[in-house]
Amino acid sequence: RVDASQLIEKGRENVLLQSNGFNTWISNSTSETSGQNGYDGLSNAWLLSKSAANGMILQSVSTSGVNTFSVYAKAGSLSWMRFVVLGTGFADGYFNLTDGSLGSISGDSITSSSENIGGGWYRYTLVLNASTSQVRIYPADGNQNTSGTSGSIYIQDSQLESSLVATPYIETGASTAQAGIL
Repeated sequence: RVDASQLIEKGRENVLLQSNGFNTWISNSTSETSGQNGYDGLSNAWLLSKSAANGMILQSVSTSGVNTFSVYAKAGSLSWMRFVVLGTGFADGYFNLTDGSLGSISGDSITSSSENIGGGWYRYTLVLNASTSQVRIYPADGNQNTSGTSGSIYIQDSQLESSLVATPYIETGASTAQAGIL
């Protein structure tokens, strides 16, 4: 369908569950603290703190084709974040949370990007073309470095969608959520 601005509209779906409920994700040597100041001016961001090397949170999913994984993030005591998307393919990306620059990107990623939201917040995306079974977020100590045993970052509003670009965030709860033409 073509909308009022003469742009093509399509249906969209965030396939992550609890997309801003990171305490429901599987935690591996991390703690998640809610009620932090978010990019939207509300207290709905999360402090993701690690207590061991390679500390992370993860969620299992089942998708295939071209998918975009995105999350809003801000530096805490650490200034890097790592995304990993696993499945039949593999994508791995490091992002600098202080200036939005991209670090090392490897695996089956098509592209990655960051968008400055303001107030130190960026929206980071990693796009890949493969079946996806798991997404992970790591607080990182630097580019290609998750070896530290402490430190934290702020995260908010994650999304995994069938798309070449990150579209406006769709909040999910116990089930996936859709927007656009359904």
